[in-house]
Amino acid sequence: MPISSFIKSWSGVAVRHFPEPAKGQPIDPLDFTWCGKSPENRWNVLGEPTLYLAQEKDVALAEYARHFQDNRSPGLGKKTLKRKVYRFGVELSHTLDLRDRAVCKALSLTKAPGCFADKKVARSTASFLRNTTLVQAIFVPSIAFLDDPGKWCLVVFLEKLGPNPKAVFKNPRVDGYFRVS
Repeated sequence: MPISSFIKSWSGVAVRHFPEPAKGQPIDPLDFTWCGKSPENRWNVLGEPTLYLAQEKDVALAEYARHFQDNRSPGLGKKTLKRKVYRFGVELSHTLDLRDRAVCKALSLTKAPGCFADKKVARSTASFLRNTTLVQAIFVPSIAFLDDPGKWCLVVFLEKLGPNPKAVFKNPRVDGYFRVS
């Protein structure tokens, strides 16, 4: 089956988190300034504008804590322990779900979802989809919950959203905080 047969529209809710702002400083939950600026991301290389969203706060917290532990310096940790969470609607016309075994088979991926623990495999898969298909975003298994395919992250290829990428994100609102200790 061709990969194009698995591409679907999706609308739903996702979360994003930020460091707690200094008192009186606003946060724009749709600020994409830092998307693609880290060389440590799993699903993109430095310079590719990519937004990472989570299904729920528990997934966001687990992913952040894992990423924080693996890739961040201790000095940075003191500045980023408390995170402000935003929840918003998302409406995308072209998504692909890499948690689906049939999708992985169509992409000739073996040992999924475990193979995505290897950044080279994750980045190569995302790069192929980003550059050869209409896919705007991919649902990926949470690395923190590889044994639970119901826990997902949404990796959004911002350049594929058209001239106004913020338009696909609806009604952002504060959804509390979480803290890494």
